[in-house]
Amino acid sequence: MKKLLSALLIAWLVLSAGIFCHAAEDEARAAADRLYGLGLFSGTGIASDGSPVYSLDRGLTRQEAITMVLSLMGKTREARETVFQTHFLDVDAWAVPYVGYAFRQGITAGTGPDSFGAHKEVTAAEYLTFLLRCLGYENGNDFRWDEAASKTDWLGVTRGEYENAQRFTRADAVVCSERALHAFCRGSEQTLSEKVLGLALDAPLSLPARVADNTYAFRLEDVPTYEGTPFVVLNAGIPSFTEDDLSHLSFERYGEMDGLGRCTAALACLHRDLMPSDSRHSIWQIRPSGWHTVRYDDLIADRYLYNRCHLVAFSLAGEQDNERNLITGTYGMNHDGMRGFETRVANFLQHSDCHVLYRSTPVFDGQDLVARGVHLEAMSVEDGGEGILLNVFCYNVQPGIEIDYRTGDSRAMENAAQIIESRQAVVSDAVYVANTKTGKFHYTWCSAAAAMSELNRYYSNDRDELIELFEPCRICNP
Repeated sequence: MKKLLSALLIAWLVLSAGIFCHAAEDEARAAADRLYGLGLFSGTGIASDGSPVYSLDRGLTRQEAITMVLSLMGKTREARETVFQTHFLDVDAWAVPYVGYAFRQGITAGTGPDSFGAHKEVTAAEYLTFLLRCLGYENGNDFRWDEAASKTDWLGVTRGEYENAQRFTRADAVVCSERALHAFCRGSEQTLSEKVLGLALDAPLSLPARVADNTYAFRLEDVPTYEGTPFVVLNAGIPSFTEDDLSHLSFERYGEMDGLGRCTAALACLHRDLMPSDSRHSIWQIRPSGWHTVRYDDLIADRYLYNRCHLVAFSLAGEQDNERNLITGTYGMNHDGMRGFETRVANFLQHSDCHVLYRSTPVFDGQDLVARGVHLEAMSVEDGGEGILLNVFCYNVQPGIEIDYRTGDSRAMENAAQIIESRQAVVSDAVYVANTKTGKFHYTWCSAAAAMSELNRYYSNDRDELIELFEPCRICNP
């Protein structure tokens, strides 16, 4: 039996690796086709049927990489017409004008006094440094060349693929280069494609007036006292994003841990291309600030008070055990507060080609190790917030449990059972129920509500609150 299970596991791993490889190959081929069509990538030859040969599985030498980068910048012709020699002795004749031009422009440097390392395969750090320089970023001021991937991850040109040393292929180069065309140049409202080609590959991005004109600033002292509802709507649901947050590219940005080891804000530009294709693995090894493993078997459905709570849900971006994305959150906040909004955003992404700006900020009071709650903001980008527009605060509380936010210690209240019973009575007396997956709300007696999963139900008697977050059902017209 063990041999059979082992064989099945190996077969599954091989199959899943094959699916991943095919997906990566498809992305690289599509990126190469787009660059070729724009005249920015020539490939290595022409096939018998007249189609270009890209040799995407090959490595890329440093002199080939520089030529490709100059093509991306629209500078190959200028290089050929202005540079006729270079002091590097190891550069092939065809590459002399390109290497010489790139050196003079500060795009690249040599590996020695008279050596360029022309025939060495370019590393990810080197190529990403070239791309950042194309976008106007300066090595030493805006980034460090050996940590270039951190900056390109921040821009969305890469997505965490190059954290570890690995071979950088022509496939990697075309994918990163094609994404770079959609990135905004440093300090500019122009993308690289607009700057180099005079061509906008994407529709212009702008904030809708209701967000752009918004002057709201979050303050914990302005958040209403918790009265049993797992979240509260802030600023009529209008978030506080700025023009600088907008991007044509998917990205995830996780703030550095503070001096107390606490998570800070996470900002992401979500798209279905970031959503995971595999299941989440165990994250038990992460111990966020204030973490305690404590159970209340008679008071909590899941028994455990605390969850390792993702700021940006795994379902949205595939983040696993990123400690900068995990806080100590109650079962109540994770399941009754945040999950409904995460499900709604995930559902929107799965059925749309829009991006969603998503900011998740843990809110700590003073030196507390456990957050008082999470401030969630979201806005669908290309449709100006028509699909998703959120500004809510999810309380980090658990009915019937008293929490010491300074340390994470907790205890059951004397009247815990009565508190939980009163909450259940509120549910049974509720007039409305919202489906956090579909984004619609209903009267509790509605036929559409009857088939709703318990996991997706949110009960309320406040229609004004619901109408800011959900659409009314067309059957019962609540």
